[in-house]
Amino acid sequence: MSLTLYFAAGSCSLPALAGLEEAGASFDAVRLVLAEGDQRSPEYLAIHPRGRVPALAVDGHAIGENAAVLTLIAQQFPAARLLPSADLIAVGRAYELIGWFSSSVHVSFAQVFRPERFTRDESAWPALRAGGRENVLAAFAELEQRLGHGAPWILGEAFSLLDPYALVFHRWAPRLEIEIADYPAFSDHARRTAARPSVARALARESSPDRLLVGA
Repeated sequence: MSLTLYFAAGSCSLPALAGLEEAGASFDAVRLVLAEGDQRSPEYLAIHPRGRVPALAVDGHAIGENAAVLTLIAQQFPAARLLPSADLIAVGRAYELIGWFSSSVHVSFAQVFRPERFTRDESAWPALRAGGRENVLAAFAELEQRLGHGAPWILGEAFSLLDPYALVFHRWAPRLEIEIADYPAFSDHARRTAARPSVARALARESSPDRLLVGA
């Protein structure tokens, strides 16, 4: 089976990249530079018509959206225990959080970063940005509470794909001028996650992988 992950540095593709590293998977990593429009190139749109990352090509079949990509990785490499599989409540909790991260927390950041995705009415953009920032602060407060009870990882004692996913949001906080010192448990978690060897390798790949050749 061949695996190719299309990702972008600093983006929400980090948990997929870290998950493949954690699993010891053999895969190709292809970096897109979003600021240069790689995601809108004909070559990438032929792979993922929505022009988003991550996209995971499995034997040439591309899958997008984090919820799907992370599920596929976890199921393909069960020995890595990237997501719960046996305990029904733990499974539900994991997918509850993946859904919340992808459909609410990420969307709140998008309101700030990309208000044009929600409306073409530029007069509404300030309100969208303000509301998005408020929602992000509420999410950070929830993550701080969740991580403030002594367990090292979001799901408790076991590392999972939720941990590098949460790291994405922590990394984005400065762009919203969020005072991250107000979230010590979340910040400790971010440092712990970034130091995990698989995540450290994923972060290293963000600065030195192959790049999609636009126009090739």
